[in-house]
Amino acid sequence: MKREAYSRDMNRILVVLPNWFGETLFTTPFLRALRRGRPDGRIATLGRPQCREVLLHNPHVNACIEFDEAGRHRGLGGKWGLVRELRRGRFDAAFILRKSLSRTLLVALAGIPARIGFANPKSGWLLTHRVAPPAGPVHKAAAYLPLLSAVGIAAADGPCEYVVTDEERRRARELLAALGCSEGSGLVVLHPGANWFHKRWAPDRFAALGDRLARDRALHPVITGGPDDRVLADAVRGRMRQPAAVLAGKTTLRELAACLEQARLVVSNDTGVLHVAAALGRPLVALYGPTSPQLTGPRGDPRRTVVLHHAGCCPSIPCYAPDRPPHPGMDAITVEEAYDAAQRVLEVGGSRLEAAR
Repeated sequence: MKREAYSRDMNRILVVLPNWFGETLFTTPFLRALRRGRPDGRIATLGRPQCREVLLHNPHVNACIEFDEAGRHRGLGGKWGLVRELRRGRFDAAFILRKSLSRTLLVALAGIPARIGFANPKSGWLLTHRVAPPAGPVHKAAAYLPLLSAVGIAAADGPCEYVVTDEERRRARELLAALGCSEGSGLVVLHPGANWFHKRWAPDRFAALGDRLARDRALHPVITGGPDDRVLADAVRGRMRQPAAVLAGKTTLRELAACLEQARLVVSNDTGVLHVAAALGRPLVALYGPTSPQLTGPRGDPRRTVVLHHAGCCPSIPCYAPDRPPHPGMDAITVEEAYDAAQRVLEVGGSRLEAAR
């Protein structure tokens, strides 16, 4: 099928998402460009349940279809049920953002006529339109865009997007008030978790940084994370001398994002929460060790974002072998340099706030 035919016939479009919710956030520039190219089209996404949480209320998406591999779509029967659901969607085209044989096969079995993805030996044979992957290192948020230009849609890079509703803001105020954090109390969010151990800054360093920001900058530390991070968050809190609140395990992702929106500063390892905070425009100190800021760095305001990374301290960047120590990259980041970085972004944030008044 020629490029013109793709553009003409793409009225009902499916976008097959990557797995992690941080990577799902990186798809929002792609979705924005797709919407601009097809303003009247119906755009749906297919991804894990947490992907839906990221894209809920996104103005460029009409529907989020869940692929619950661990639940109702488990096994052949569950997957065939998903195929039938996709068939009912009567999609004209599917953009497959990750090189996945299983997802590409599902799309093909659903009878979606135009299947657009990156050329690769694993699943490329199931595509109707194969696009060469970007040459050289490219940030993941920009890496998806060539798929659009290949079918005649202009693709411009830009910031990631996350939409918080007024109801979610109200719920965040309630959650923070229950922890003794009133609105406008100067929150600094400390996020010590990450999906891999070797992406985590040490709890004692988070604690020392939180103490210093509380003592010297009169900020109120709030330690965040999911249910699995509660022990880690308590470890940080237990090492602190200044008062701090633990929010880990007490929120949904949507509620946590609304709490992040109220922070004066966010300090986080490379994880999805960091990228949500960047999309919300929060002042950031991003802590990177075994991963590459060039590939997965925060896409926030560069004047209010500092990435701390000592690339020479890890055996390879990015390093996808969490069970093969040592990984000295995170240890190379000192409390002093993290505090200096926090000072810089707070001063920029403060000056901009004064100018807006």
